[in-house]
Amino acid sequence: MVKMSLRDILTKIRKIFLYSLMLACVFSFFEALVGFYGIGIARKAFDIFNYFPFFEKRNIQDRISAFADEPPFFAVYLITVSGWMFSYIITNKGVTKYLPTLAILILTFYSGSRTALIVILIQVLIFFITIIPKKKFVRYGINTVLIVSFFTIGLFVFKGDKIIKAFEEKIESLDFKSNLTKTVSNQSRFGMQYAALQVFLEHPLIGVGYGQQTYYSRFEYPGWATKHNYEFSLWYRNPNLPAFPPSYNMYTRLLAETGLVGISIFLILLFFCIKKIKYLIRTLHGDGRTLAVILLVVLSGLFINLLQIDTFRLYGLWLSFAILIILSSKQIAHE
Repeated sequence: MVKMSLRDILTKIRKIFLYSLMLACVFSFFEALVGFYGIGIARKAFDIFNYFPFFEKRNIQDRISAFADEPPFFAVYLITVSGWMFSYIITNKGVTKYLPTLAILILTFYSGSRTALIVILIQVLIFFITIIPKKKFVRYGINTVLIVSFFTIGLFVFKGDKIIKAFEEKIESLDFKSNLTKTVSNQSRFGMQYAALQVFLEHPLIGVGYGQQTYYSRFEYPGWATKHNYEFSLWYRNPNLPAFPPSYNMYTRLLAETGLVGISIFLILLFFCIKKIKYLIRTLHGDGRTLAVILLVVLSGLFINLLQIDTFRLYGLWLSFAILIILSSKQIAHE
């Protein structure tokens, strides 16, 4: 990739993501027909999809996940490709340039992921604030609202009562305080994060060592998280299960495992990445500036998403870092 021009990096990577998004739209369409609208005959389409080596849909629910195992993993995919799809608004002309962005928003809605709903809305806001001059922000904002409203009305005409109920459920799902006592997954997530913070308080400077947090957290699980929670008995406290219990938050994990020293280094890295990208947006032009905008949107989303995922195995993160290094070297070469 180092030898590729900025134009090739932009067009080729974006095209691959676009094709994957088109595939996700096809899978999600039939998945929504079955799980969301209850059209059973659409299930036969999955007999064809199962011929794909990366696709095997066993359970179909009212939350789509396309080619991912679960909606949260699909959310990570949507957050990763969002900036690339938004960039069509910058580089293309005509109404079709909005279609990839619209596809991201619709898939996010049907995924039912609370994280995706919040993060991608933030990414949309960051994108438009970055590319639109203040004088034109209101006019572009009105046009965007009109386009989204047009397609939303179409959805309501198709099956309005189902859409209204779904919107109500999405709004209710954002009430984390209420869901803490109602949703087992939320109890587990917040309980794991609480346990990691307790480990940090006991080892505040350098932590307990990378990869060691789970051995200490198992003594810190709070009663309000484990009580009547099948996930702990089935997975997290099951000695016969070889998988390590997750901590569901990279920042609390780093606090527990690397202490103030490690988390400080990590946060400084994130800060300088965003600062460098904002500088590149101001100084670069054409394809270079477009790539910088994409990186700002993607990395902002992934950094926020680390609040509920505790792994660095995010391919979009490392791809973005690689492109940032290339953009920085190009910018230095032109100075």
